[in-house]
Amino acid sequence: MIRFRIRTLCCPMFQVLSREDPIFGQQYVNGSIFRNKIDYLIFKTHTVSLEHLAFRIELFHEMDRIGIAYALPAALPDLYGKATFPIISLRNIPIGQIDIDYMLVKSLPVDRSIRDNVLVSWGRYWRKRTTLEVGHRGMGSSYTKMAVARENTIHSLSEAARKGADYVEFDDLSLDQLHLLHLEHPDEHLNMAWRVTPSEEEEDEDDNNPFPHLRKVLDSVSLDVGFNIEIKYPMKLKDGTHECPAYNMERNDFVDVILRTVIEYAGRRRVIFSSFDPDVCSLITLKQHIYPVMLLVVGPTTRYTPFQDIRCDCSKLAVNFAAGNGLLGVNFHSEELLQVSAHRQSGP
Repeated sequence: MIRFRIRTLCCPMFQVLSREDPIFGQQYVNGSIFRNKIDYLIFKTHTVSLEHLAFRIELFHEMDRIGIAYALPAALPDLYGKATFPIISLRNIPIGQIDIDYMLVKSLPVDRSIRDNVLVSWGRYWRKRTTLEVGHRGMGSSYTKMAVARENTIHSLSEAARKGADYVEFDDLSLDQLHLLHLEHPDEHLNMAWRVTPSEEEEDEDDNNPFPHLRKVLDSVSLDVGFNIEIKYPMKLKDGTHECPAYNMERNDFVDVILRTVIEYAGRRRVIFSSFDPDVCSLITLKQHIYPVMLLVVGPTTRYTPFQDIRCDCSKLAVNFAAGNGLLGVNFHSEELLQVSAHRQSGP
């Protein structure tokens, strides 16, 4: 049985997603048990001097320390990525290596009077209420199903609002530091490189045009309808492919572009953020406290290729991740819920 303990001068907190209590807390004196292919451990800390931040990773067998690995600043050059570190025994002999995923969260570059204002804070609040009507991509998906309007357009969103929708859900993708509503054509969903920034002439055309800017959507659709903004960040799939290999916008910059626009132009509108990418959900939650965030979960499915990240593939890990990271909740794919319902109906 291997135990992990990470040391740094910044007092790291840790979370075990595979346990019943997933809330971040202080590390145990003799480390946390790690079971290969079962446990998922997350460590986090805060710093004001990133260039001096390093981690000491201690490995224990039962109660005895058997090895140490050091994650130095030079070995973590990017804001997001993977890194491998040698494990050194107590006799200074390399005995293995450890692979880690890491992410640096930068503060949102907005005026502090806005960022630190707590007069409005809905990030972790949701009062009990009746069921809400939410228009998916406005009046529905127009490329895979019949719909009265093209999905993710201002016309479709406004029409859903006129028909009585409490919220409208739409997909947002950032390109070239601009934020555009995303259209998912069934034949192009694995290659988004062709999606380009619209010209000024295209922006001035009617509300049926694709790729409207997020600011224009916020200005055009009635303030009385809430927005569920699904953040589309391309992810790796379990079969080894990638949703968009050519996409290289860094996650912090990606999220900052969207948040700055929403904070500046949303006004009194109700807004919920959601994403299949757990790290994007963490970024949004940590960078602001005004709007709640939900993690989208595919779960067991035969319809889609699952994501490589098991946090959005395993329902239990997803729920624990949401609970431990201050998210509003989890949005499950209906296929999994229907499977559970069918099992219960056929059970004893």
